[in-house]
Amino acid sequence: MTKNDFHERLNWDNCLECGDCLVNCPYMRLDRESAIAEIKNINRGDPSTVTDRCMSCYACNAFCQQNAHPYERIHYNWNERYRQKGLPARASYLMPSRRPNFRQDLAYSAAERALHERWSCTEPPGPTVLYPGCNLLSIPLLATGAIFEKLPVWGRWDLCCGEMYFRMGLLDPVKRTAETLTEFYRDKPIDEMVFVCPAGYNMFSHVLPEQFGAEFHFRTAYFTDWFMREIEKGSFEIQKQPARGVVMHDSCHARVLGDAFMDRQRTLLSSFGLTIHETEQNRTHGLCCGVAAACSRYSVVDLIRCGMRQLLALDAAPGEEAAVYCAGCYLTLGCMRLVHPFGKRLVHLLEYARQAIGEDVERRNTAKSLALIKGVSTHALPAYLDPRRFTL
Repeated sequence: MTKNDFHERLNWDNCLECGDCLVNCPYMRLDRESAIAEIKNINRGDPSTVTDRCMSCYACNAFCQQNAHPYERIHYNWNERYRQKGLPARASYLMPSRRPNFRQDLAYSAAERALHERWSCTEPPGPTVLYPGCNLLSIPLLATGAIFEKLPVWGRWDLCCGEMYFRMGLLDPVKRTAETLTEFYRDKPIDEMVFVCPAGYNMFSHVLPEQFGAEFHFRTAYFTDWFMREIEKGSFEIQKQPARGVVMHDSCHARVLGDAFMDRQRTLLSSFGLTIHETEQNRTHGLCCGVAAACSRYSVVDLIRCGMRQLLALDAAPGEEAAVYCAGCYLTLGCMRLVHPFGKRLVHLLEYARQAIGEDVERRNTAKSLALIKGVSTHALPAYLDPRRFTL
């Protein structure tokens, strides 16, 4: 696949070349004249500094009032680079389809391995299931307790949603993912698939069906909406939490899912008795955890610089804790917290939900983040200057 295959799907002719997408970008910091010049270069396929400097934060799609998909226009140019040169050797350890890779090779306890095995059963355990995705599979103990007796988890490593390939602009691997998932779920008796990762939710709800031709017969829902629905039905009784403030971190995909989606995360946490605070740059204009920042130049420096900027922003905001509702952000910011240990505790929305129904939660995020750093340091960093390339 090439970028030309997406002109109709991405509303190519809708772009007014107004530059709003780049003027508002929290990382580019372009003035109007420069932004207009750069989006024109991108549309023509000419060299652009944006293509080289993009932190892959995805927010430009939210800024575009014409639904012209500036994000895809930018990062699908990376597909041409991939077709010509492949990927650098240092990226191999980060690819979900290759072994070893940075998620599957984490050290998992016996309890975690048992969850992986239970979640990978042949047939869905009910008409409504929770899709774990790579991020929740990396920290599976988040999804234990009474909630997940009502909402069984069903999924495994090879059913990756393809989000990493999408963020890197690797079109053919995403297309293959869409075909694989379409075929796998075609005859599965599922009425509703629930997601606890905004990335997986957006991929299944929008990106894969709208851009890559995937077909899913089931409804998709985000965990927050499912949980609030179950609270209203009386399935769970909420116990108010000790009064404390939390500052919100929104993921990249949450921004394109919109204000209403981000509002619902805040509404749920408020219902637990928590006071919601915001960073100076927040919601659509918020900053990223950093994990996608490496997609442009395959640079760990970009990742750390981007992630640390958001961690410091969270620490500077009011509140005693930082609330995160993406497990990928949770782990990535956890890595940054190990570098800068004196700041707010990072707490995942699932931890708040389980605490709100009276459960004790075993926190494993620090150990997981430390293991991630160890794996990347062992496998990816030694290949940083390796000139070899590979394709997927």
